[in-house]
Amino acid sequence: MSSSMQPTVMTCLLSAFGTHRTRSLSMALIRGPSTGSSMLLSQPTFEKIQAPYLRKRRTDSQSLDIYGKYTTTLLPIYNSAHAPLGMVQPNVLLVVLDSVRAKNVGHLGYPRDTTPRLDEFAERATTYVNARSPGIHSISSHVSFFTGLEVAEHRATTHTAHIDSGHTIWEHLADEGYRTGLFTPNAIVAESSNLSMFFETVVGPKRQELVFPEALGPAQVAGDPSYIEYLKTCFRSDSPIKGIVNGISRELGNTTGVYEPTREHAGEYIKSFQEWRDSGSGPWAACLNLMDAHYPYLSQESFTKWGNETLRELHREAMGGPLPTQYLGDRPFWELEATKSLYDDCIRQVDAYFGKLVDELNRIGELEDTFIVITSDHGEGFGEYSCLNDNVRLIDHSWGIGEEVAHVPLVVKPPGEFTEDTITEPATLTEFPNAVKDCLKGQQGSFTKRSGDVITTSYRIQHPGDELPLPADEREPYFGPWHSVCRQEQEQIVIDAVRREDQVRYFPTCGQKPTGADREHVDSVLENLSLAGITQGSDTVTSEVKQRLHELGYTA
Repeated sequence: MSSSMQPTVMTCLLSAFGTHRTRSLSMALIRGPSTGSSMLLSQPTFEKIQAPYLRKRRTDSQSLDIYGKYTTTLLPIYNSAHAPLGMVQPNVLLVVLDSVRAKNVGHLGYPRDTTPRLDEFAERATTYVNARSPGIHSISSHVSFFTGLEVAEHRATTHTAHIDSGHTIWEHLADEGYRTGLFTPNAIVAESSNLSMFFETVVGPKRQELVFPEALGPAQVAGDPSYIEYLKTCFRSDSPIKGIVNGISRELGNTTGVYEPTREHAGEYIKSFQEWRDSGSGPWAACLNLMDAHYPYLSQESFTKWGNETLRELHREAMGGPLPTQYLGDRPFWELEATKSLYDDCIRQVDAYFGKLVDELNRIGELEDTFIVITSDHGEGFGEYSCLNDNVRLIDHSWGIGEEVAHVPLVVKPPGEFTEDTITEPATLTEFPNAVKDCLKGQQGSFTKRSGDVITTSYRIQHPGDELPLPADEREPYFGPWHSVCRQEQEQIVIDAVRREDQVRYFPTCGQKPTGADREHVDSVLENLSLAGITQGSDTVTSEVKQRLHELGYTA
């Protein structure tokens, strides 16, 4: 429906209903010419508007007259506007707040004001208060986000996993005429796996930027040189000292050359996204994975509210490799627990940048037209005891299956709507592809499962667990697979979690004491899944990617 048709539409509306409701109806159906494009009402919103008129289908003549005018005037306008050739394709935006757990989000009950902008956004969107991540680490969850497959179906569990083409929602969107883009500092999503190949445009990570870009860096030395070989090469270069500094900055986990908040924060990737969005025309679909809240938990100074320099320095001492190596070793768990304040500062930072993203979309008139999903790929552990075994404590997102690592925020805004709604049924991000496809059809999608069973799975740690700094006979409690099934029974959320012989049923929304799990139900849910056969293993990554995985705490 073009803006030139507005007088006809307005005339029809006035004819059908008079001045009452006409302005709101017409503005919902069409957008004014100043915005330069038409905006059609989504089907769910249209149905909400038509409902009062349908309810007037009584025998009195006035109501029949109103309903007759509705069926002969407004409905044909809507139907003709929503014919396939005239449909406006909504933009699609998936924002993954990497490592942000539901427990530390304001509108989900956290007492600290960590997410004021997300909380504000949720007041005009749909909030799923019991959303679970499909996995507990980036690769597994993102493959589920992109394909709609459960972790137990795709089995993409290693940082270098490769999946076959033809299975992601991004490829489907490209076939529908969308420009697609991925913007993230996450080396697993953008580099070590092949998930980035399913996007037309990829930006990130930016950590390859050197302290002295004009000088030699490790990536410019062929092969995988030793320290001595690299030093010798530096001394033969034009700027030996700068080259050495570049090498040191790539090795140490607490230098500005490795994780510089002014270089890697969400704002940098949102800026790249905005430049990409402005560079083309037509509908776009983008994934922004923002890692501000991910280890190493370094926020910009302007967002420091609960942490302090003493805590930051203490945390820096534990940096430089996997946290489990530190806290299953000699470092006390109280230090890890204390870093939650640094983590909260980082959540506050990524929330502020998310708010700027929303403001920009609103400024250019694309906020209403866009299907927006804000979530996380997993939570984070800070020394909490595993729900399945008191001998196991959670460290980042290395193992476990409980609320700390599986319960994530999920806020969804369909195109054409700014209506607050709260969904209490269990939800999962494996429904993202289906929700997008429903959106493209003008339908209201959902992140709940028809079966009611929401699954979280992790296969880590795998035997023999040599990455654990523990004697071989103490490693078994950490071994996977870990599975949980979240469902609603008689208005109560229950979670059955199992790991080998360990099992528990717990109730996340009340203080009820945990009981034995319904293992038979968990087994039946898992038995209904089948291997998709889309994942291929790959151990080939560059030394630069290996270094970035080290910086993010994934490898020693």
